Amino acid sequence: MVVVIDADYNEETRQGHVAGIVAKDILAEKEEYIVTSIVSNIGDYIPGQFYKRELQSVESIISKMDKKDIEMIVIDGYADSGTKEHALGTFVYEEYNIPVIGIGKNKYDRCILENLEVYRGESNKPLYVTSKGIDNEKAKELVKHMAGDFRLPYFVKYADNRARDWNC
Repeated sequence: MVVVIDADYNEETRQGHVAGIVAKDILAEKEEYIVTSIVSNIGDYIPGQFYKRELQSVESIISKMDKKDIEMIVIDGYADSGTKEHALGTFVYEEYNIPVIGIGKNKYDRCILENLEVYRGESNKPLYVTSKGIDNEKAKELVKHMAGDFRLPYFVKYADNRARDWNC
C-alpha cells in the first residue's frame, strides 16, 4: 500500500487537519480508503524547518495504519535536501524505514540536489521530486506516471482537498 499525506493548519486554534489517501500502489487510479486526523499544538511554520510542524501530522496518519502494510509514503514537500539539514521525508524515512517520495510544488532554495524536475500534463511548471529509500530517478518516473492529467497527481490533489475539508 501507498499513503499520500497532506495537512492543513489553523494558526488561530493551533490545530492541523491531516488526510492520508491510501491506495494499492502509487500508480493506482482509485484509493482504497482515506484516513484523517486532527493534531493539536502544531508548531510554527519556520522556513527550513518544515518538519517541526509536519512530522506530527504524518505520524498521526501512520499511527492509524498497520505499518507492515505500508510500502511507500508520499508527502507534500521534500524528502531530501542533499545537505546535512534534514527534510521532512528524511525524518519520516528514519522513523519508519519505509521509502518516502517528496513532491514539492516549489523549488526549495536550500536544496543542493539537481535534476529534480518532473513535468506533468500540459503544465510548464515543474514539480520537484526527492526521495529517501528509493532511487530518485525511479521516484521521478513514478510521479510522472501517477494517475491524473494535471500538474499535481490525482492522489496529491485529493489529499490536499481532504486536508482542507475540516468537516470530514
